[in-house]
Amino acid sequence: MQSLKSKSYWLSLSLMLSLAVMGLLYDVLNSPERGFAVLNSPIDRLIPFVPGMSLPYLGWYPFVFGVLAYLCAKDRLTYYRVLLSMNICVWICYLIYFNFQTSVPRPEITGTGIGASVLGWLYSQDRPYNCFPSIHALHSYLVMRAVLSVQSIRRYVKWLVAAGATLIVLSTLLIKQHVIYDALGAIILGECIFTIITGLSLHRRRRKGSKWTEGIN
Repeated sequence: MQSLKSKSYWLSLSLMLSLAVMGLLYDVLNSPERGFAVLNSPIDRLIPFVPGMSLPYLGWYPFVFGVLAYLCAKDRLTYYRVLLSMNICVWICYLIYFNFQTSVPRPEITGTGIGASVLGWLYSQDRPYNCFPSIHALHSYLVMRAVLSVQSIRRYVKWLVAAGATLIVLSTLLIKQHVIYDALGAIILGECIFTIITGLSLHRRRRKGSKWTEGIN
């Protein structure tokens, strides 16, 4: 029985590969060839440039996949809901990138600390396009939203996940990888899709439950 549970867990966990497959299209769309807009706002001009925040920015990878793995073990149904939401949202992001490309002006990196070095490497690997909505902010918000929706998860875990997601979203702004509209757009998109997926799932379960009850009666 334990081996069957373990096998089921790893099979469910393997569904995260869908995000990696979707990521293959990111570089194809990350180009200025279709033209681009700049969505800077007065708020963005007030946000400081902090190269050291490149470290939590890169922490997005273990954070998102770590939280998904935890959800897969803790609440499989919520795991499926948030993973489906993430894939749908990424497709929507790609459609936006293709039809409405945006860019974020990058400041000159000064200093020789580890944060500046990491940010210099990051800038060299990721061109300043595919900005609105921010997938970094999107995935961070969605895994946080999913964890907060599970009643059986302890409060301190929810606080840790919320703090991690908030730090990552802030890092996208502080290293000038994204602007405030990118983060807000991601949060709104994620909330809408997750709410729809959750609502449809609950509706389906209620219908199944009612049919089962009618069969008994």
